[in-house]
Amino acid sequence: MRPLEHGDPRTIGRHRILARIGVGGMAIVYFGRSLGGRTVAVKVMHLEFAADPEYRDRFLREVAAARTAGGRYSPGVVDADPDAPVPWLAMEFLPAVSLREAVRDHGPLPRESVAPLAAGLAEALASIHGAGILHLDLKPGNVLLTAEGPRVIDFGIVGGVRTGAGAHRAGSPGFMSSEQLAGAATGPASDVFSYGATLAYALTGTPRLDAAGDPLRALVARCLDADPAARPAVTELVSATRIAASDGMSDGMSLPAEVVAEIHRRVSEAANPPVAGPAAPPPTPRVSRRAVLLAGGAAVLGGGATAALAFARDEPVSGRALPGTTTVRTTTTTTAPVAPITESDDRTLEIIVSGESTLYSLTTTVRGQAESVRNVALPWRRIVDIPAWPEPVAWRIDYHHSAGSFGYEIIVDGQTYASGGEDSTGQDVTDFAEGTV
Repeated sequence: MRPLEHGDPRTIGRHRILARIGVGGMAIVYFGRSLGGRTVAVKVMHLEFAADPEYRDRFLREVAAARTAGGRYSPGVVDADPDAPVPWLAMEFLPAVSLREAVRDHGPLPRESVAPLAAGLAEALASIHGAGILHLDLKPGNVLLTAEGPRVIDFGIVGGVRTGAGAHRAGSPGFMSSEQLAGAATGPASDVFSYGATLAYALTGTPRLDAAGDPLRALVARCLDADPAARPAVTELVSATRIAASDGMSDGMSLPAEVVAEIHRRVSEAANPPVAGPAAPPPTPRVSRRAVLLAGGAAVLGGGATAALAFARDEPVSGRALPGTTTVRTTTTTTAPVAPITESDDRTLEIIVSGESTLYSLTTTVRGQAESVRNVALPWRRIVDIPAWPEPVAWRIDYHHSAGSFGYEIIVDGQTYASGGEDSTGQDVTDFAEGTV
């Protein structure tokens, strides 16, 4: 957790806000307490999206899915107001470490930890699918390790459980099934692939492995088959992982001592959250993302909070200083001819970068056209018109940031195609991500 900042709210609904938990591409998550003292995690949409109907509809779907799936395997919904000027969702707070954090900080988990994790996630998938929902974004960052077992979070990308109910290209690279990546119809097998990639990450630190080894590894390898029909059904996963978890193991979730210690630290932190500074007046939502292109990319959000949001259309700003220390320049990263980006193209690609780290430099490249920014305030966003489907469009982001949280999201016409990031402690990070939409 981190202390509240000057522009953060102190109350949301009936909940007192006490600290920040984290920041994502679409929302910020706060730690709070209800009037009765119950601890909650309150997810609040970023102000720049609050007046956008597409994002509001997506948030509404997330609330509905969380209400349906919440319970034994996911945090329960305590309260929500998706129709508020700035939509929010309050869920049960779970002192936990994400699987991504555990492997990043302490290395792959031992088999005695992965076996019960596999069983718990299989039961979670069975419960989620039984409620008529496909998760479609199961990954290490969306799996919480708690003292009572794993919990699945983040229903921001959901679909109907019926096979062929619709095509979903949203998801996270490396953990997204081949049919999702191709924009084909999804079904329960799509979540099975993500389940396998998540367990492979737990075992090896990467979302891939071979079938060599014990039966658990062989089962995970089957989940990663490119053919959805060749993947095991969720019912088979439940029965097979129960056997693996009970094969010479004790009941319950067995986690490495370092992970258990971090969970205990977060329990103590929830009892004594970091102290916040004085409150600021509540902010007001901005207008639609298509209606704001102000002051060369910097827009005042209200309540004293200012975000340097860089918007790029036909011609990104070149050689002109934005407010503060931000500078923007345009370059071309390929010697091949660059196709023009015009208002007649009928898809919109958005690159959204958020977090609590200091962003020293960021270069976003779309169709060979690059825009670079330095020392920019977060969140940051670039909007580019791209050709209609099925013409493929390549994108890439190169970034350098300080220790702290950093995340990115690639969105086309309101649908998330890719997302990622990291939480770095103690050192700067230089990395890149790329893909095609």
